[in-house]
Amino acid sequence: MAQSDFFLLLTPSSETLSPDEAYRVSSYFTNTDRSIVAIKNLPEVIKGALFSRYSRSAKGVRRLFLDEFLTRSDLGIADFSCGTDHLADLGTGEEKAEDFYRRVLSDYGDDSVGELGGAHLSCQEVSQVAARAIENGRVGISYLEKSSRYVPFDDRVNGQYRYYRPRRILESPFGAEYVTLMDSLFDSYAHHLPRMMERVKQRAPIENIEFENALTGDVLRYSEIRDDDMRKSAEFAYRQSVRARAFDMLRCFLPMATLTNVGVWGNGRALEYMLTRLYADPLDEVQLIAQAAHYELTQVVGPFVKRADDEHGKDYQSFLKTMSIRQRDLAHQFLPPSLTAQPKKVTLVAYDVDAVDKIVAAILYPGSNLPKSEIVNCVRDMSDAAKSDILRAYIGERKNRRHKPGRAFEHAAYEFDLLLNIGEYRDLQRHRLVTSERQMFTTQHGYEINEDINAVPDIRADYLERMEETGKLRERLAVEMPFDAQYVVPFGFRVRYNVRLNLREAYHWIELRSAPQGHPDYRNTSQEMFRAIQAVHPVLTETMNFVNLTPDVPLGRLRAEMRRAHRDNSASQVHPPNLGDRQA
Repeated sequence: MAQSDFFLLLTPSSETLSPDEAYRVSSYFTNTDRSIVAIKNLPEVIKGALFSRYSRSAKGVRRLFLDEFLTRSDLGIADFSCGTDHLADLGTGEEKAEDFYRRVLSDYGDDSVGELGGAHLSCQEVSQVAARAIENGRVGISYLEKSSRYVPFDDRVNGQYRYYRPRRILESPFGAEYVTLMDSLFDSYAHHLPRMMERVKQRAPIENIEFENALTGDVLRYSEIRDDDMRKSAEFAYRQSVRARAFDMLRCFLPMATLTNVGVWGNGRALEYMLTRLYADPLDEVQLIAQAAHYELTQVVGPFVKRADDEHGKDYQSFLKTMSIRQRDLAHQFLPPSLTAQPKKVTLVAYDVDAVDKIVAAILYPGSNLPKSEIVNCVRDMSDAAKSDILRAYIGERKNRRHKPGRAFEHAAYEFDLLLNIGEYRDLQRHRLVTSERQMFTTQHGYEINEDINAVPDIRADYLERMEETGKLRERLAVEMPFDAQYVVPFGFRVRYNVRLNLREAYHWIELRSAPQGHPDYRNTSQEMFRAIQAVHPVLTETMNFVNLTPDVPLGRLRAEMRRAHRDNSASQVHPPNLGDRQA
């Protein structure tokens, strides 16, 4: 279909603009005469206010903008036509926009106005503890973080490893010991990287690897490859997969003090709540990040985030702090202080016994005129075979994991208590369509030793020694500064993570995280979650077709890297250099 055709098939825009009016709005909209249009060259505050007013007006968005926004001298909108989105560059523009936003908030909307604009924020050189606090939001906000799989963490800045140095610890009697321990963890990580890469190569020599031609689908051993481009792609994919595996296996040495970069995009309301949460955090670093982030966001979406630290914001911060303190006090008051349970990685704590009936009723509901209560009664009287037929007919043929079941599968929930190594938790925290709670990072649950470290005696011995040293320092730090003590805990130690998710999200989580290219730790966790759900509701997992239950795959990234190499070649890009050493 030609580009002009689908516009003709849409309902035409009912807005009528004169040539002069069309010219005047052309700097702010992607077109002046069609029914689908995007806004440009306006600050987020104005966009949000415009959409809020738009929801309560019979006018089209361009006519509304002309009549109620563009002509208002107090907004200075003409200043924005150059394309800037930065209020701070416009002198009094910020104050004008803020005043306008305040009026819109009182006249037309409520807090939801803040969801109609957003901003990108980069939080660089923050600790892993702080990153976990930043990334604890769910709705209206997204994150990307520096990867421990693709980027080595052994570089130095001015001769120092990149880890956070909390003033509270450095100024305490533990300061020198903290620095010594952190340096030793990074020394071990850096020292063992070449050796671990050799271990991976020995375990999976390139000569024994079968490579898939991304263009033809042919699978050939490396020695059988005759095409130069495919051979180069295979070598590149192999090097990248070896690096990823080595980084995966050695990240257990990295402490929670390790510095990382976090990219954040959120709407105004979500950013305001993020700032409020960070202000209320017990760690000095996180509170400083809140102040810095607030300052920067004020320059681009100031009115959206102003309340995070005003009188009402401070009151909300106090509420969050008090609730957190009470949670800890109540746990100390009513629960035994020592661990009694044996460590188990995946425990299905609770689930809906009538999950099948709930989902079948939810499937039938939209196509019926009956009230839900009558549908539920009808489903209860059905045979198991009939329910199974309904489930299969509803889902149909899933061709890939992105073909998720519909919302009916959100009517059944499962609660898991997970005991994960911290590196694994970092990966799984990214799933935000869940209800989750995490305990503090501690050494009390012990640490894990992965297969590759266990297989190399000197790396294993060094790892055990570093973990024991960490445990001792953490226990002493925790007496005086329990929150700061989290900085010393390496990724290899375990953390408890409670998560409640519906079946639709379970499909997404388990099928994604069990894929061969994933980290072996969260692959194992996801496989166990699948088995737990399958044990109680086998009929609901029959269509979970893309769960990969194969054991650990030494070079799980290989196929994905081959596809990447093929894309690079197809785009006629320069072939990447040899990355077998240390380049990222």
